[in-house]
Amino acid sequence: MSPSPRTLYEVLGITPSATTEQIKTAYRKAARATHPDSGGSSETFHIVAQAYEVLSDPRQKAAYDLSLGRGPAAGSAAPAPRGAGTRTAGPRGGAVPAEDALDTPPRFVPDFSPGSPPVLPLALAGQQIHGSPRRPGFFARLGSGAAARYDGENLTIGLLERSLLEDYPAGRLVNGLHLPDRSPRGGNLDVGHVLLGGYRMAVLESQMASAGNYNWDGRHLRNGGREVNIGRLPDAVRTLQDRFPECNVSGWVVLHSFNANPFEPVIDYPPSLSRSSPATVHVANAGTLQRELRRFFNDGPQPNVVQLPVLGGLIDASVR
Repeated sequence: MSPSPRTLYEVLGITPSATTEQIKTAYRKAARATHPDSGGSSETFHIVAQAYEVLSDPRQKAAYDLSLGRGPAAGSAAPAPRGAGTRTAGPRGGAVPAEDALDTPPRFVPDFSPGSPPVLPLALAGQQIHGSPRRPGFFARLGSGAAARYDGENLTIGLLERSLLEDYPAGRLVNGLHLPDRSPRGGNLDVGHVLLGGYRMAVLESQMASAGNYNWDGRHLRNGGREVNIGRLPDAVRTLQDRFPECNVSGWVVLHSFNANPFEPVIDYPPSLSRSSPATVHVANAGTLQRELRRFFNDGPQPNVVQLPVLGGLIDASVR
């Protein structure tokens, strides 16, 4: 007989009576212990992140407690988890019902009030797109890599503006970031785009794709038998996760076709690696990126929240 799976409380090592601050402290400790850089695995790290997503959101926590028999008495109406897509809320919790909350009005955290000025100027807080791609210099542009990246980044901005941000009022896209690398490699990281929504963050790197199919095994991207350089995207994901532990951070390599077909190039995943499985980095063409990002943000807690301190930190690292 197999042992019972752990509850989300057990994942974080806390009791159901833990306070909001205790939940956050436990998450930070568990995230450090399970981080891939500390010898953990991406799967375990994301389980910890998902536990925090549910337990840090009062509505989702109430629904989860009810599923464990710890919620209100039978017959009482339990609050539905806001902004949660269909996913397993926890090993014993079953699936949280799906709800599309991307089109709801944004809620700024912390709230604005007459006695408390906003963390960011209102003009910045309300703006959905910040920064711009880093334009390569003349000699760098002579090389195909820098030029292809710059062209791809402009295409990604246009794609997200049309296909996602128009009906996701809380989404905030920050472009052209330059960050100190917190991984053992050190140095600095140039990041193409960060898309912030609720308590989730997508880190995006853009490329113009060569002809032919691509293969992605979770670590290596290949085209025609040759490995394709994805830059330091995994380092960027780890650095941003470390800097903003309140967010669940994932990365995407975005491949754009020269013929403007959104569903080219074709990207093959091995059967053991699902597009929807927890992973540090995914690879997508323009067509599948829209669907994957919608699912990613809609599955997170309170996707209509705009975290002003996080947004301010990202804007400070961008080109303006």
